[in-house]
Formats: sequence, structure tokens, C-alpha cells
Amino acid sequence: MAELTDTTVKTSPQIYVVGVAFILFHIAALGVFYTGVSTPALIVLAVSYFVRGFGITAGYHRLLAHRSFQTSRFVQFLFAFAGCQAFQGGPLWWVAHHRSHHRHTETHEDIHSPRTKGLWQSHMGWMMHNEAFNEKGANTRDLHKFPEIKFLQRYYVWVILGEIPAFYGLGVLLNMLFPEAGTSGLQILVCGFFLCTVLLWHATFMVNSVCHMWGSRGYETEDTSTNNLFVAAVALGEGWHNNHHQYPLSSRHGLHWYQIDLTWYLLRTLKFFGLVSNLKLPKEFRPAGEN
Repeated sequence: MAELTDTTVKTSPQIYVVGVAFILFHIAALGVFYTGVSTPALIVLAVSYFVRGFGITAGYHRLLAHRSFQTSRFVQFLFAFAGCQAFQGGPLWWVAHHRSHHRHTETHEDIHSPRTKGLWQSHMGWMMHNEAFNEKGANTRDLHKFPEIKFLQRYYVWVILGEIPAFYGLGVLLNMLFPEAGTSGLQILVCGFFLCTVLLWHATFMVNSVCHMWGSRGYETEDTSTNNLFVAAVALGEGWHNNHHQYPLSSRHGLHWYQIDLTWYLLRTLKFFGLVSNLKLPKEFRPAGEN
């Protein structure tokens, strides 16, 4: 008689950690109704959102995942460090999943496709499934030559935890410098860390969900990617997703003058100061005289 084998797939303990973290962060973000807001808190929220968001869009996505421009290893580290602070996974893990998305777009191997997995899983439910933690990372071996990136991947959780005393301490300092503003350590922690993280989560996740469901299609790609103005606005230019699937190596996603792409504008500024170079563009969108 054939011996029976247990084929049950064990649930990764990381799923529970991620699920609890999602719940706690959303609850903590509601703490803004307890702490209130102040002008310094709103400024910290905006700066934190932009810096961490730019770490995802320029650092994780356009630089590490697609190598759509070049920079020094030090600047690359700063970009990746900012991306880590967004609490969306370590750099190697994030890049591995994104490259898999491009390779298997809207097939059953694409773990956050709204067409095959449903809207909820494509948005954020995929991060609470075993598939999210079964990515072996073979497609990121080109990044393994950077020990500083591997360091960030290994100690990614400590980067997140380090933000808690940093934001709280910033709030205490701001209260000492501007007592009339009515800020506090807890207020800055809630606004700059918890609320900012939740807002940035949903802005980024909408690229996976909304931008494969609703929007315009300037290019007849083999997937259902769309350009979505709202997502482009809140995700620093990432909402021009149909453009991106047509030209995945382009450092510019808002290819036309009317397609606002804040990440691209900042990359152009950094190029002016010599901090980045070789900003890749589709041939038909390159300035006259550039090869």
C-alpha cells in the first residue's frame, strides 16, 4: 500500500506578523483624532511622505528594479534606505516581487493581479499569503554585489523600529523649539510615522490594483495596465502605469508634458547637481541631439 504523505502547506509565521502590523498601523493612524494636528505635524507628514515615497519610486522601483538611471553607491544606498523606511519590505524582497510582476503580469504567477486574484488581494491581501514569502529572489542576483543593499535587507526591521524613537524625539524637540505650535512627541509619531505609512501604503498598492482596473490606455500592451491621474498624483508619478509597462526601462513614467511625474522632476534636479546620470528614456521621447 502506498505510503501517504502530508502535502499541507504550512502557513508562514510572517503572514501573522504582517497581518497584525497592518491592523495596528491603521488603528494607530486613527490616533490623529486624539493627538490633533499642528502646523509642524503637517509639515513632518508631508516631508516624511515625500522622502519615503521617493525612496520607493526612485530607489526601489526605477533604480534597483529597473536600473533606469545610474548613481553612486552611496546615493543608491540613501535611496534604498529611504525606501526601507516606507515599511513595504526590504529592497531585495521588493525588487524580486516587482520583477516577477513584470515577467508574469496577470497570469496566476502574478500574486497581485486584480484580474486573476481579485481586487482585495491585488491591493494588499497578497502580503498576507504564503506566496509573498516564497519568492526565492533569484532574479535579484545582480544586486547581491552590493553588500550595503544586502545589509538593508537583513536589518530592514531595525530600520523600521528605529523610526519610532526618531519621530517621537523629533516631536519633543519641535515642542521645545516651538511650544506655541502645540505639538508633541506622540503627535509627530502618529502623523509622521503611522499615518504617513498607511497613506503611502495605499498610494503604492493602488498601482497594483487600481492601475490594472481603471484608467486610460495609451498603449496596447499585453496586460491591462492603465494610466490613472489620481494614482499618479498620490504615488509621485507611478500612476502612469500603462506607460511603464510599455517602456519598463524608462526613468520617466509621465511621458507627456501634461502627465505629472514628481519622481521624474526630482531625478532631473538631481541630475543637474551631478547626483544621478544616464536617465533612460524611450527613443521617441529623448531630447533632440541625445542618442
